[in-house]
Amino acid sequence: MEKKKYLIYIDESGIHKTTNYSSFVLVYVFVENRRLLEKELIQIEKSLNISNFHWSNFSTKHGWGIRQSFIKKTKKLSFYFKYSLLKNPINSKNELNNTLFSLLNEDNVQEISIDGRQPKWFERQIKKNLRDRGISIHKIRTVDDRGVPAIRLADAIANVVRIHHDNPHKLIKELFSSLSSKLIN
Repeated sequence: MEKKKYLIYIDESGIHKTTNYSSFVLVYVFVENRRLLEKELIQIEKSLNISNFHWSNFSTKHGWGIRQSFIKKTKKLSFYFKYSLLKNPINSKNELNNTLFSLLNEDNVQEISIDGRQPKWFERQIKKNLRDRGISIHKIRTVDDRGVPAIRLADAIANVVRIHHDNPHKLIKELFSSLSSKLIN
């Protein structure tokens, strides 16, 4: 029987800050669920009357309700995540490479999508670095979160993780706790 292949979506939170933490989150999805996951994420956004979820767009009191609803509804979907917490990264591109090496230990990854448009050389460099370490990836691409619903899920999780470690107030503690069943050690 053939192994299931993963799709991985990567987003970061707080990489431009000068204090506290930054986080990189890898969201794992099994290949056979790609279209279903994207459809379900779009349905969740529609049910919240938003076009595309992005954490920073919902910072008001009402926005916190949308954030909570988004996390609570998405935790029912078929995904898992890993994260890396960094103290004030100086070079976020190098840190992304290091994070991938430390977190990515599966040999059945079909594709990695990274939030934020980057030049092709950046994608090729990551692919080469992974290959040099014995990790074969079929495709690496940098994407715009507006076109890839699973990147928006990674955005939400990355922000919950970072805020949980920076300033763990009650709402964040609850959201982080609710996602704990999805965390891969």
